[in-house]
Amino acid sequence: MSKSAVRGYYDDKRKLKFLKYLSNSSHVAASAKAAGVSVSTVYHWRSRDPDFYKYWMQALAVGYELLEMELLDRARNGTEKHVFHAGKKVATVKEFNDGLGVKLLLAHKQMVALTRTLEDNISPEQVRASLDRKLGDMRAKLLRRRALADGQGKPSTSANDD
Repeated sequence: MSKSAVRGYYDDKRKLKFLKYLSNSSHVAASAKAAGVSVSTVYHWRSRDPDFYKYWMQALAVGYELLEMELLDRARNGTEKHVFHAGKKVATVKEFNDGLGVKLLLAHKQMVALTRTLEDNISPEQVRASLDRKLGDMRAKLLRRRALADGQGKPSTSANDD
């Protein structure tokens, strides 16, 4: 077997190991280290090998999906936090990160809207018009609340002003 064939086989094994770690960590430097290669080597492979580039992107997508699932679990179920008093653990409470939940909702809002559009056969223009109406309603409510806070308006009897 020629030296280049041996090197190619060895590189293929390292590429696979790199991709495996990348799909679990989404961290290029840590994945390169786990595969026993430098970061510059993996970027060199990526720039020269279209298949490797494709697999790299797929591995990143898998890694981000795993991370997203972990974050979604934390947002929905909270994380356990130990409570200490006088140096002793006295309780365990669930802590929820609402900011994380909001960020996940925002990240998925467009995807959900697109999915619903496809399922309901709604045109992008209809979605845009609906969003514009909702944003207009939100703006009007905000302006009414500001006017009330500044003493310039009368309280509304509408149930939609909440």
